[in-house]
Parts: sequence; C-alpha cells; structure tokens
Amino acid sequence: MKRKLLVIVLTAALNTSLILNGCGAGNDKSSQNSSMGAGNDASMNNATDDSALEMSAGQEGSSSQSNQLEMKDIATEDMVAEEGADSASLNGIVESDPKNQTQKLIYTYNYSVETKEFDAFYEKISKKTSQIGGYVESSETNGSVSDGINRFASLTLRIPADKMEQMITLLNSDSNITYQSRSSENITLQYIDMESHLKALRTEQETLLQLMEKADKLKDVIALQSQLTQIRYEIESYESQLRSYDNLVDYSTLHLDITEVERTTNVASTKTSFFEEAGNGLSDTIYGMGQWLRSAAIWLISSIPVIIPIAAIIAGVMVFMKKKNKQKQSQEENQETNS
Repeated sequence: MKRKLLVIVLTAALNTSLILNGCGAGNDKSSQNSSMGAGNDASMNNATDDSALEMSAGQEGSSSQSNQLEMKDIATEDMVAEEGADSASLNGIVESDPKNQTQKLIYTYNYSVETKEFDAFYEKISKKTSQIGGYVESSETNGSVSDGINRFASLTLRIPADKMEQMITLLNSDSNITYQSRSSENITLQYIDMESHLKALRTEQETLLQLMEKADKLKDVIALQSQLTQIRYEIESYESQLRSYDNLVDYSTLHLDITEVERTTNVASTKTSFFEEAGNGLSDTIYGMGQWLRSAAIWLISSIPVIIPIAAIIAGVMVFMKKKNKQKQSQEENQETNS
C-alpha cells in the first residue's frame, strides 16, 4: 500500500509540472508577440527562442507522459506481484494442510470360495496373480483325491491395490463365494509423522558432518562419530518402516480359502424368498446326510481288513466265556444233586 501511494503522489507531481511548463511557454509567447516591432533581428531572436521553448515544452511533456506510463506500469506490476504473493502464500497454506495429503490406506480382503474343479481354479488364481503383478505370500493345501478327501487350499496373496477388482471379478465368475469381507486401515498420520522425523534426522546428520569437518580434536571427532552412527541407525529404521508401509499400501492383502466340493452351497441373499431359502436348507441337509452315509460306508468297507480280525477275536472270547459259564453251571448242579 505504501508503494502504491508513492506512485500516485509521483504521478500527480509530474502532471503539475507539465501544467506549469505549459503555462510558462504561453507567457513567453505573449511577451515575444508584444516586442515584434523592435526590429527584425529581435523578432528573429525571439522567434528562435520561442521555437526552442516550444520544443523544450514538448519534450518535457512527452517525457512526463512516458514517465507517467512507466509509473502506471510499475504500479500494475506491483499489484500483480502482491496478488501473486498472496496467491502463493495461500497455495502454500493449502499444500501444507495435512487434510490435502494423499491418503495412505491399507486394504485387507478375506474370501472363502467353493469350486468343483479345484486344479483348474487353483491354476487360474495363480496365473491371474502373476498377470496383474501380484505374488503369492504363502500357500497351504490339504486333502487328496486318492484318499477320497476333498482338497482345501489356504492362500495369502499380495495384489496391486489398483488391480484388486480384477481378482474379485475372477472369484465371482469362477467360484461360489460363501464368505467375503474387506477392511481398511488409514496410516496417513503415521506416515507423515515418520517423514517429518526422517527429514529432521537428515538435517541433523548434515549439521554433524559439517561440524566433523571443522573438528580438530580427536575426542570431538569420536563424539561426533558416535552421534552420526546413532542417527544413521535411526534413519535406516525409519526408511525401512516407510518402505514397509509403501508395500502395504501399494499391495492389498487377500486371504483366500478354496474348498473342493461336489455340490456348491446355496448362499442366501436379500433376493431369496422364505420358501426358496427353506428349500435350499432342506436340500443341503439331505445332501449332507447322504454324504455322511457315503463316508461311513466308505470307512466301513476300507476298514474290513481290521474289523474282521477284531470281530473274530471278540467272537472267540465270547464263545469261550459261554462254554466256561456252562461248565460252571453244570458243576454247581452236580454238587447240589450229590448233597
């Protein structure tokens, strides 16, 4: 504001000077016209002087106008500069606002699915994970077809966060989902706090390095070296934690349980009516009982080599005990007869 007032005052002063110069030139012209009868030489001199005055006035007027334009340009530049400064300061405030920082979110998914084609589905999951840039963090498979036991797999997959939708689409289209959930954790504040600590540590490290260059005593060098070692350890620790956070944010975690079935479970939804849900429940119960009887029959048949010897031993013991009881009863009857 002070600079603007100064520009306005200077502009007014230049305008006043221009007006005064114009008035002075008009007075010189009137005085020259009244003295023209004194002689040709005098009139020529006066004419020359009058021309010189007019040229001087014109030059001063043009110079004052150019100065006025320059002062206006300066004022405009000052206003633009001040507006730019205000805009820059406002942008600085907005950019430093933690609310405008990119959110750091860790997503975790849990899915349980059923499939009738275990091998083909497992291969699809592995191939899709590789195609979208993910990887298998852990896997475990139980059961065997040769043993007549349905197989079960438990996988922990790390999938790029922006590609997770492709994996969910595959699960929806190629399997029967019996359970699903998703959770998220916001670590934005922790991440920003770690970055601030890391920046402060690096600044302190630079200061210690500068002091170490100027140190000329051995004990000072040893003390500075000890502090640098501690700071480097803390810097590496924070960097490791930030890399871990980046990995968790960039790659979502999918816990996937795959169960091999001969008949998929009917999962009720909001669109399922009461009678449909009851019918599905009855069908599942009958199917479960049939599977249990089937398993019991398979177990009984497969256990025959063990059951027959055990049954024979039990039968022999029972026959032996029965004969012994008969002998004992006959002996008691004979004793009663003799007595």
